[in-house]
Amino acid sequence: MQANDNYILLLHKRFTGAITPEESAVLQQWLGESAENKQFAAELEDVWQKSAGYSKTFSPDLDAAFLQVQSAIRKDEQPRSKVVPFSRQLLRWAAALALVLSAVWVYRQSDAPVQMVSVQVSDQDKRLFLLPDGSKVWLRHSGKLEYPEVFSGPKRKVALSGEAYFEVAHDPGQPFEVDMPNGDRVEVLGTQFGVRVAGDQLSTDVFVRSGKVRFTPEATERSNLPASARGTVLTARQKATYNRSTRRLLVHNSTNLNELAWQSGGLEFVKTPLAEVIADLQQYYKVKITLQNTGISQCEYTSPLTNRPIEKVLENLALTYQFRITTPEPGVYLLTGGTCQ
Repeated sequence: MQANDNYILLLHKRFTGAITPEESAVLQQWLGESAENKQFAAELEDVWQKSAGYSKTFSPDLDAAFLQVQSAIRKDEQPRSKVVPFSRQLLRWAAALALVLSAVWVYRQSDAPVQMVSVQVSDQDKRLFLLPDGSKVWLRHSGKLEYPEVFSGPKRKVALSGEAYFEVAHDPGQPFEVDMPNGDRVEVLGTQFGVRVAGDQLSTDVFVRSGKVRFTPEATERSNLPASARGTVLTARQKATYNRSTRRLLVHNSTNLNELAWQSGGLEFVKTPLAEVIADLQQYYKVKITLQNTGISQCEYTSPLTNRPIEKVLENLALTYQFRITTPEPGVYLLTGGTCQ
């Protein structure tokens, strides 16, 4: 037999529907290595179908199971006068193998240490990572994420430091949880949100683009409280900021969530005050913009998602509010005059 117990376990997980996309790719590669591998898999699947599967919740006697297989091997090695039909012999061997397979699977699930994966990006990098459950995570600004190779247990837990944006695969039966080194925590069922932990870990920002999350500052210190008494629920287009020095949590609504522009690829404005528009433009384009006429700072501006050059964006603003743009030096823009429409 060309299959070691790792590939046998992968076959078992495929039969039960518990295999992940990554594991399926590994199994497919092994199946393509030889016709013998494909034949073995087909024969085992046939026996699995005939036996209607084995429950993975039973508690087998592993020693007895292996003794049973060893006994069968010794009997087959002894000369015998009676010829056993090949199909019956294969069925007997496959049934014994299925018993051992289930035993090994249960043993590994309960006793094997969880293998963790750690990914990190540089300060100027932005990368997308796919988690075992299909969730997507974008990391940037030296962000680091740790997660298990396979999510098991009642929750899908990951550990984050730095900044990340999550698109979580919906699974009400296994909530998603993000733990941070400063003890803060975000719990979610299925949504799109961003998390930013300051380098000194003294503040945490949570931005919710869609869905709903529960943000619990200093969660490790509140673990003895019931879930209903912990944290603050945030919904779409809400932002929460927690300051560990003052222990104050501020929550406010946001019409654009341009703090997440690094992931979406552009800025958007919906009835946004001009002063806030300029602040977002400065942060996104890494430039300095001065609005001399503070009387128009509260004029509201609306524009769809855009990633055009800063000069084009400012030209559009100038047409809207009739101000003049000068550039005293590269990366510095002075806005003079102007009026609200």
